[in-house]
Amino acid sequence: MLRMWVIDSLGPDATDPDWNPDALAVDTLDALTITPAEAAALADGWRGLAIEQIRMLRWHKNLTAHLETLIGYLAPGHSRDQLLAWTSTRRALP
Repeated sequence: MLRMWVIDSLGPDATDPDWNPDALAVDTLDALTITPAEAAALADGWRGLAIEQIRMLRWHKNLTAHLETLIGYLAPGHSRDQLLAWTSTRRALP
């Protein structure tokens, strides 16, 4: 979220990977350990899940909090498409 705030507030910097939206997209995708489809399937019955699974879903929700802003900085492509899938899935997560 901090990286996204800096990019959004001060502008992206293609020469610095910390402030490059494409690098942030790759880092975000690397941090996600399940697919949007897996997350959505688990979210449907999250109240019956073990606490570790709920914690994992919450972690993924937190990891994707910046996506709606980030997507506006990304050119069409595979990373953007993957992150778009997460934006809709994120709404269903606990």
